[in-house]
Amino acid sequence: MTDAELRKRFPHESHRYFPPMRIGSTREMADEGAALILAGIKTTTSSALWQFPDGRIPFVGGLSVLLDGSDTPRAIVETRRVELKAFADVDPAFAHDYGEGERTLDWWRSVIGDWYRAEAARRDQTFDVGTKLVCEWFEVVVRV
Repeated sequence: MTDAELRKRFPHESHRYFPPMRIGSTREMADEGAALILAGIKTTTSSALWQFPDGRIPFVGGLSVLLDGSDTPRAIVETRRVELKAFADVDPAFAHDYGEGERTLDWWRSVIGDWYRAEAARRDQTFDVGTKLVCEWFEVVVRV
């Protein structure tokens, strides 16, 4: 269904298709993330570089279908900017635009750091302040 939605809305642009975006690691997190994105509150996200074992990371102009916790398409988002940054180098503006929690850098480093530590342990990876993150800025371009 997700590829069909991209083909329908953006025909002849398959070079821009990127895998679906689903926020967090639980249904509840995905529902909350989708709601924040649809409300225009969450306009950034991040992923550890090791979450892309094939090396294909988000890119400017990429189109992804936003999924909620039930894997239902909710929107198509377009990546506007991508930067590789160490966890320690994330700045207050990025943390604010992450749109979650208190929207402060301290909150982001604590809560999102805990999430990355747990995710790293599940994947037999390491996580520390130097871990490279793919920091992504995006915008909703189509609501589905």
